[in-house]
Amino acid sequence: MDTKFKEILDGLPDKPPRSRLEPYRELISELRRRGRTYRDIAQILGEKCQVQVTASGVHDFVRARVKGKSTKRVATDAMKTATAFGAGIRDSTQKPSVDDKVQRRIVALKARKPMTKAAPGAFQFDPTQPLRLKKPGKPATDK
Repeated sequence: MDTKFKEILDGLPDKPPRSRLEPYRELISELRRRGRTYRDIAQILGEKCQVQVTASGVHDFVRARVKGKSTKRVATDAMKTATAFGAGIRDSTQKPSVDDKVQRRIVALKARKPMTKAAPGAFQFDPTQPLRLKKPGKPATDK
């Protein structure tokens, strides 16, 4: 980077936080870890900290902070957890789990070719004829 640009960047003051909830970030995250709802957190902030905020405001604040986390890291952590608990490690003597059966069935359904021909007696559209309802048990009459 050019030294002139570096001097400009170093000379700029830090930007103040845009949210009034920023000073309470650690409190909010700890309350969430303890299982408190957004409505509970909004009520606690109003009573104890004199900060008026709605439950949806707390939700938006929390979600905006979580969005910054890397999804790759989250996926890696989930994989490590699954491996630690033996989810994905199977002996050849073990029966496949219900999840494996479901997954194989989904793959087979996706691989199946779709039906291209309509079943006989199915709806046929003729743009030259008006649409008519068929009564059950009576054959359609063409006029």
